[in-house]
Amino acid sequence: MNLQKKSLAIIVPELLPVPPVKGGAVEHWVHEVSARLDQTKYAITIISRPADAAGLAGIQYIGIPWTPLENAFHALKARVSWRNPLRYVAKIQNVAAYAWRVAKYTQSFDIVVVHNEPNLLLFMQKRASQKLVLHMHNEHLTHAAFRWLYRKALAKVDQVICVSEYIKSTAVAHFPEYADKFTVVFNATDPEIFKPYGEQALTALEGVVQIEKENSYLLYVGRLNAEKGVHVLIEAFAKVHAQMPNTRLIIAGSSFFEGAIKTEYEQSLVKLAQAVSHAIIFTGFIPHEKLKYLYSAVNVVVVPSVWQDPCPLVVLEAMASGTCLVATRVGGVPEVVEHDVTGVLVPAGNANSLADALVSTLSDHEKRARLEGLAREKIVCGYSWARLVSETEKIINL
Repeated sequence: MNLQKKSLAIIVPELLPVPPVKGGAVEHWVHEVSARLDQTKYAITIISRPADAAGLAGIQYIGIPWTPLENAFHALKARVSWRNPLRYVAKIQNVAAYAWRVAKYTQSFDIVVVHNEPNLLLFMQKRASQKLVLHMHNEHLTHAAFRWLYRKALAKVDQVICVSEYIKSTAVAHFPEYADKFTVVFNATDPEIFKPYGEQALTALEGVVQIEKENSYLLYVGRLNAEKGVHVLIEAFAKVHAQMPNTRLIIAGSSFFEGAIKTEYEQSLVKLAQAVSHAIIFTGFIPHEKLKYLYSAVNVVVVPSVWQDPCPLVVLEAMASGTCLVATRVGGVPEVVEHDVTGVLVPAGNANSLADALVSTLSDHEKRARLEGLAREKIVCGYSWARLVSETEKIINL
């Protein structure tokens, strides 16, 4: 190995692999960033679940296999609701079993970046010359039951990167003694991949989903979990469809990316959609290479989250695609989307407000075109992977 290189380990949470063959926003982020890191400066290793797929040239991949016990607990977690204490028992078991094995690999690296799972840090023994960085994509650090553990984790790290000011400010409010460790690096996307495709999009989507030119299409992309507000979207869509019968709703996703079981919540969505089932298309998981065309082919992308969504990649991908965005005013979304300038923001959990905004947006073609143009321009100018990688490298080299 070139002695001038720094050895860099990038660790993702315990559930999904890199390369992101099963999806996953964090895993996709790691794949995109590692492809752009300077390999003359870094010897890069990515630690995740096994992908069983070829990765990027020049990067080492360490796959942590699932044990039978982990699989059993993971299946239990998938079956029970988030209110069930067994869900947290299963989560703790999976994280601990994964972290114990991950920690065996990390001591020899110059830099270790842990993504979105602060508990992994509790199992690591940090060398004096080693740099530990925690990269938070979600608001886990404020979870009351685990805050005492996260305080121990934060004591170990040199820097904490947050994907939005919302995550940073809420975390600093609980851990003011570590305020100087927190930095915001906004997410990114590739506007050369997510862009307007015109007629090419319709051709590329043949066999995936049928787009009929006489209809208008709304699109939801993401996990089918209650916090994502898909039930609110379906309720709002029924109101939209009553006024605009040629409107269709595409729901692209599953409970947890590719291969996930159908949960009670997913089944409840199907029941909720029965009155307008002829106008709603549940596609299941769709890989990124097809999603880029789907974003471009629809009229409006909807992000109906009812939780404090920190900085969803769907927002950036939709804006880059030149498709109008209607989203709830939650978490880090307003940090990227300016109401009536680069998108439309509505209150969370309010089906009536969402329906009104969708009808208004679909009806006003001139306004929609203006929002789409300004949104894409904003992403092209400020939300590239090159910008993100440059900012990230400065932080990990401090």
